[in-house]
Amino acid sequence: MNKGVVYAILSALAFSIQNVIVKELSYTMSTGEIAFFRGFLSAVLILGLMRANHVHLSHEDRPTLWLRGILGGTGMICIFYALRGMPLADVSIISQLSAFFVMLFAAIFLQEVLPKGAKLPLVIIFAGGCLVVRPWNFDSFNVYSLFALAQAVFAAGAYTTVSKLTDSGKHHPYEIVLYFLVCAALSGAVLMILGGSFLVPNLQEWGWYITLGVITVIAQIWMTDAYAMANPVVVSFVSYIGVFFNALWGFVIFQEMLTLLTVAGGVLIIGGSMYLTKLKHDRIAEMAEIRERNAKEEV
Repeated sequence: MNKGVVYAILSALAFSIQNVIVKELSYTMSTGEIAFFRGFLSAVLILGLMRANHVHLSHEDRPTLWLRGILGGTGMICIFYALRGMPLADVSIISQLSAFFVMLFAAIFLQEVLPKGAKLPLVIIFAGGCLVVRPWNFDSFNVYSLFALAQAVFAAGAYTTVSKLTDSGKHHPYEIVLYFLVCAALSGAVLMILGGSFLVPNLQEWGWYITLGVITVIAQIWMTDAYAMANPVVVSFVSYIGVFFNALWGFVIFQEMLTLLTVAGGVLIIGGSMYLTKLKHDRIAEMAEIRERNAKEEV
């Protein structure tokens, strides 16, 4: 098996464990406090890695870096709220809607042309989202679903800014992640202050917080390595195994069950997202080929 694929699977597993820890902490700790400690401890670890690898903060694109941080940090808080009141699998499935919003944001803000055939998977993804959220069913639809949807939107905005930052080649992934973690910690601190919700963690909760900070950084590094060592399309497809991991932990640890509509919606969202990802990368490859051909003709 390709090493990059292994890293993609490990990253999906690590992120699913992160969700388990957040859900476990949510029974006793506030969302603001969880976000603060997650962001703060992970940021300290990233700073240590940057120092060890001689990675320095750049002076360019700072507004975009802060925007990425704010979008990512807000999205993280939204998913933490969603995990308080929704099954792990449902939150994970709705999070995959970010592929739908990434395509739209890229077309709107980056002036990227939608790939041919993109309309059908976009409709399929939207239909899948409706099956999971079920806005027509008052008993099934709740405010936590809105937080999960908001997370998908903010994550898509963050991915769009990351695409712009990485295309420039001027920013190390550690630097981009650091801005995200700092913004997440600041957002969590604001929520704690406004809500007056700080509780001194006990020994077990400190253990959860430290594990959360470490597993988050490891997951980010593994995902970065996956994209560096394997085809991005393959890595994107493999990453969807995270839905399975979340569903497994939800069943084993929290006795959560999947409904038939959730499974059907998940199939539509994941299937549509995979096809959309393939179309996008085919489009990128096509444009690169055209540029290379034009360059040869000019010579």
